[in-house]
Formats: sequence, structure tokens, C-alpha cells
Amino acid sequence: MLFVFFFLSEVMKKKLLLISSVLLTLSLVNIIFFNSMDNKENNIIKNVNKDNQILKENMITMMYETEAGSGNYELTQDTTWPESDYVFNSELSGCENGGELSWNSTNRTVNLLTNTPDRCFVYFDKYSGVWIDNVEISEITGNKITLNVNATSDNGTITTYYYSINNSQYMESSSNIIQITDLNKVTEYNIKVYAVDNTNTRSNIYTIDATTTADSGPSINFVLVSNVSENSITLNVSAVNPSTITKYYYSINNNAYTESANSVFTFTGLNQNTTYNISIYIEDNQGQQSSIYSMQISTINKVLLADYIKGLYTSDGTNGLYYHDGSGTYGSMEAEDNSYRYAGANPNNYICFGAASGSCSSDNLYRIIGIFDDNSDGIYNLKLIKNTSIGNYVWCSSSSTCLWNSSSLNNTVLNQNFLYNTLDSSLIDFITSNLWKTEWNRGVSDDMRLYYYDAKNAYEYELGYYANPSINVAKIGLMYLSDYYGASASCWSTAGQSYSSCRSVNWLDLGVDEWTITPDTFYISSNGNVYSSNYQDNYEYAARPTFYLNSNVEYSSGTGTQSDPYRIKI
Repeated sequence: MLFVFFFLSEVMKKKLLLISSVLLTLSLVNIIFFNSMDNKENNIIKNVNKDNQILKENMITMMYETEAGSGNYELTQDTTWPESDYVFNSELSGCENGGELSWNSTNRTVNLLTNTPDRCFVYFDKYSGVWIDNVEISEITGNKITLNVNATSDNGTITTYYYSINNSQYMESSSNIIQITDLNKVTEYNIKVYAVDNTNTRSNIYTIDATTTADSGPSINFVLVSNVSENSITLNVSAVNPSTITKYYYSINNNAYTESANSVFTFTGLNQNTTYNISIYIEDNQGQQSSIYSMQISTINKVLLADYIKGLYTSDGTNGLYYHDGSGTYGSMEAEDNSYRYAGANPNNYICFGAASGSCSSDNLYRIIGIFDDNSDGIYNLKLIKNTSIGNYVWCSSSSTCLWNSSSLNNTVLNQNFLYNTLDSSLIDFITSNLWKTEWNRGVSDDMRLYYYDAKNAYEYELGYYANPSINVAKIGLMYLSDYYGASASCWSTAGQSYSSCRSVNWLDLGVDEWTITPDTFYISSNGNVYSSNYQDNYEYAARPTFYLNSNVEYSSGTGTQSDPYRIKI
């Protein structure tokens, strides 16, 4: 309790007395207070039931708010002023017999102005790091009140504002510009506002009174942002009494207003990942114009998936990616096709092809072989391979000799059944029709078969400088033999016939007999080595669909792990 004795004569004029933190007799004391909050003014709760407080002669009662913004106070037994965490509440603090209490931020004292013995209450609000400094009324009409809330947070950023009208249920706003509509003309409203920051900490409650005018005029109720892309923003204006509105005016970044008869309007030709200031007003059939409705909207940041993956590469091996440009540490062993390929035991190259969010089923789970610029035009396409086999198939449906172009595995299994009967129809357009190179250089003698070669030499005879391929245009294929050499760089000089030694560091190894797209006919053995097979023998080996995504496919989310695969915008 804070005690003050008053020895005042009836004929004395009003004198200024300072309330100290201890028992004093007309002494002047500077009070140490929570200095950073000197400029905080508060309009919290106006009516306190003083009948419930225990009052005694010549006594100052000090009350602490129990929780920030609650408006609930408890009597404190402290005998000193709070040095932190509390703010003097000038609105609640007062005296029963007319004495006036105030906080002097310069001298850091509580002042009492009185000419009679009095009983006084001093209230302190709990400060939690979030505070509403001020609420301004920026606009009043006959049916609308617009508030501008000035709030701060020492913890982070303000995320949500709540307001109540005449003690009604609180409503939520994500903007500090609060528009309260559908009000009555010439009516006084008591409005309470508080704010919450990103740590879910609540501010004080700020109270303000406002009276609507006699003239309502046209008014914008709200503006719905119906569509935002990387280069456009579409708005849908909701007006009070829309049947009377004849004109809508739209402006972006303070440019000249565009007149429209439509409440739906689209700004086009915008820049991606850019915040725009938009202003709107309306005009009714009497020529009356509303106030300006302002808002900020940001366009989407469009990120191409190929660019996102390419951006993960900083040096060979970083994030499991290697740039095959024929230079650097591994230059002599690289494909030299300027591709970015994944290599290693289990790189983070998982991608969910078929679900934009939620869990990703095994049917939708693929892996990225790499990104390729086949035309050397700076446009990269991602190459995907299914994470699991879709079953075992023969190369040809008969024992007759056939090349890939006429094989049943190509035409029926992959580019008919899988493409149109297994994949969701919405995904087909994401796959590009590719020029599959389906024949290696048969000028190579039998003792120089591809399985004798390491990764780089296999690539050269299959796809590179020495290749003499046939071309098959299709959406779905299989991985090239040179794709299979995706083990860690320490295995890049290992020949295909000895690749079993690299199984533990090769993410592409399934541990089953598996076809590649490279005849004559090369397959991966269950032991991890590379062999050739005669397709006339009707062997059934596993098939994993492989395809290229269109270059304009956009990245949505994900880190590339199996539990958090990359997602594309569908």
C-alpha cells in the first residue's frame, strides 16, 4: 500500500503534491518508473466498481492489471512503484473526492492535484511487449467508420487486429486499417481495439468513441482479391447498395484512375514478386463519390522448377548435383553436355508428380535424374524417373526382331497404358514430347560393347560425339544407359560390367533386372552390372517410366527428401 497524509487548510489554495513510493509528509520525491513507456497513453476501461475496493482514510491503493489487455486488476501489496512490465493508466487512476492524478514523464513522478483530503487509486497496466499507441478515425460517414490502428510489438510483428462495437463480440482484421460498415446514421459507437503479434501476445485494449454523420453516400464495403498471379491481380469490389453504383475507379501505384462500369477489374502486365499499392473509389447514380479504399497486394513469385534445382548447385557435389561441363575435378569423366545430374547413394531428388500437397503416394513418387539443355538454348528440362518399377515386360510382344520404335514396351506399355491409363489426365500436359535417341553407334566392334565402358565413354557412343542414333518422338521412355551411371564420382571410371561394386553409392540401382532404352539390348542386372540381351529371347525385365517435364513447370514447395518431396504447381 502507498500511504499519503494530507495536512491541508480549508483556506489553502490547490497545491500540487507528489505521491512517493513510501510514507511521506509533503515531501517531493522523483519516482523511478518504466521509462521506455513514458509516452504510452491508454484508453482501456473507463468504469471500475470502486465499491468492491477496501478503502481507508488517507490511503493510496495501487492496482496491477492481471494480464495484458484483460482489463482485470488486482490489489497489490507492493510499497514501491513498479520499475518494469507495467504502465501508468491515467484513465483509471483517480481520487474519490475530485483529486486529479497524472504521470509526469519528465520528472518521472505521479502528481496529485487536490485541495481536500482524498482517497486515491493508482492503476498500472500490464505491458507484454505489444502496445496500441493510438487509434485514429480516418473516415466517418453515415454508415461507416474507418480506423487507423498504430500498434507496435517488441516481440516481432503485429499479425491480427480485433475490434468490438458497443461491447459486441470481437471481430478480426488482418489490416491495421479497419473499416466498420453497415452502421446507423448519427449514432455514437463505443469501439474497443486490441492487437496480437506473431508470438500470440495480446496488447492493451484501446477504447475510442465515434459518431456517424447524417450523410451516408456511396461506400465500398470490402474488396475481394479473387485472383493473383505472377503478372496480374483481379479485384472484386463489394459496395453498399451496389444497385446505385454506376462507376468504379481503379488506380495502381498512384497512376491515373481507370474508369469502369464493372465491379470486377484485373490489372495486367505486372512484375512478379512485387507489392503494389491499389486505390479504388466508386460513384453512384447521383454523382456522389465514395472515399478512397486503399490496399496493398503482392504478385506471386514465379519460380521455374528447373531454375530452382539449378540454383541448388554451387559446386560439384553440393546437394548431390554435378555440372557436366568437362572442366574441374571430374572434367575428364563428365558427359560434357552441360547437364546438372544427381549422383550418390541417396540424394534429395524426390519429387511428387501428381499431388500438390498432402501425402504423396508411391504411385506419384519420382526422382530427378537431372536437368538438361538438349538444344543448348538456355532452356532446361527436368528428367524424371519413377521411383519404382511398374512391372516386368518383354521388349517385343513377339519373338520377331524389333527396334525401340516398334517395340511393344514403347508403344503399348509406356506410351499407351501408362501414359493414358495410369497417369492422371491433368498431368499429361506437363510432360514434353521428347526426341529419344534409341540406337547406339553400331560401328563399335563387339569387343568394344558399351558395358565395357565407363560413364563418359558410354555416353559418347550412346548420345554424344560418336553416336549415330535413331530418333523416336514420344512422351515416355526409359533411362539411358549413361543415366544409370549415377553413382558417386568415385565410380565414374568404373566400367558397366563391374558396376556391382558401386551399388551402395548408386541411387538408381533397384536390385532387379531392368531395361534401359539403349538397344542392343542393354539392361541392368539385379547385381548392379550392365549387360546386353537379345530381345528375341522374350526376357521380361522391369520397366521404370522416364520422361522430361516442360520447361515452364513451376516449383511450389518441398526440399527433395522422400518425406518432403518437391511439389509442382498443378
